[in-house]
Formats: sequence, structure tokens, C-alpha cells
Amino acid sequence: MILVVLAALVWCGGWWVNARLANGPQSNTRGVQLLVPVIFGVTLLLVWQLLVKGLQVPLVILPAPTDIAVAFADNLSKLWQDFLQTFVKGALSGYVIGCSAA
Repeated sequence: MILVVLAALVWCGGWWVNARLANGPQSNTRGVQLLVPVIFGVTLLLVWQLLVKGLQVPLVILPAPTDIAVAFADNLSKLWQDFLQTFVKGALSGYVIGCSAA
């Protein structure tokens, strides 16, 4: 239950920081315009992680972001081979052939 409360606090904190930045005097600067979505994304990932672990959601229903990152890192070579087969050899070559035929 502590993780669920912490998730709510993280959400409120991220919201508060973003509201202050977005409505502040420097809201039109490039740095703030980039920082606001980054803070939102990090807040969302933290809340997701805390809620999944705090509520003990089964891995099959909704894995935590850290579990997804570990699975992604463990299968990087296979994912790269799939990317080459699907995108480079399939989609990209089909696009080039289609453009040259037109």
C-alpha cells in the first residue's frame, strides 16, 4: 500500500512541477517546452512501476516498465534481426521498388 501512496505523491508532484513550468514566466523557452513532456513521461513511468509493484499486478496482465526494459535488452539481437527482415528487406525494398516503377 505504501507504493500506491507513493505513486499518488509522484503523480501530484509531477503535475505540480509541470504546471509551474508551463505557466511560469519562462514557459515559452525551448528548454521548458522540452522539459515539460520529459517530466510527464518520467512521471508516468514511475507511477506505472509503483502501481504495478504496489498492487502486485500479474506479469501477464501488465508488466512493469523495468521488466519490459530487461526483456528488450535480453532480446536485442533477435529484435535487430526481425527489424532487418521486416523493415529493411520487406517494407523499405518494397517502397523503393514502388517508387521506381511509378
